[in-house]
Amino acid sequence: MTQPNSDHDPGISGLIEENTLAIDQLVNLLNILPAECYRQSSGVKKPQAIGKHVRHIIDHYTALLSASSRPGALLDYENRHRELVLETDRRAGRDRLIGIAHQLRDQWREGCEGELAMLHNSAGAQQVVSTSVERELVFLASHTIHHMAIIGMLAEQAGMEVSSDFGVHPSTLRYLEKQAEGLARSA
Repeated sequence: MTQPNSDHDPGISGLIEENTLAIDQLVNLLNILPAECYRQSSGVKKPQAIGKHVRHIIDHYTALLSASSRPGALLDYENRHRELVLETDRRAGRDRLIGIAHQLRDQWREGCEGELAMLHNSAGAQQVVSTSVERELVFLASHTIHHMAIIGMLAEQAGMEVSSDFGVHPSTLRYLEKQAEGLARSA
């Protein structure tokens, strides 16, 4: 599967935009989030912290960016760096996310070519699966937004005000917009 190598590839640019919008939204929350809220654990049986979710998001983007920049490298979401400083230092997490957004915009500025090979562990058996940068950007957008929804709940539990569209998938926002337009027309 070869994609055109062009500045006008709406597929890759739209996917990058969707990912960077989510990242930018998360960065904006981290800019106002108190440092102690970033590290605060919630939950008894399975403690959750905003910082852990941010680090998890970063690990996934880092895996894709790394694998796609080295010909023949395997994309492996399970073999992550898990830098603990990203879980405890809000500024480190924010700065890494800003860097990832820049790298996403720069790495595929002129489109992307070819397939990626991804290492997948299914029931303890590893297999190599064919994928593409585009497919992985679709996955990462949904993955990021899913974790942002959890981050939003944790921030609200800590007393922060979170935007109503934070952690909401663009498809859901489009659906809600259509619903509101339908109500406005029927009124």
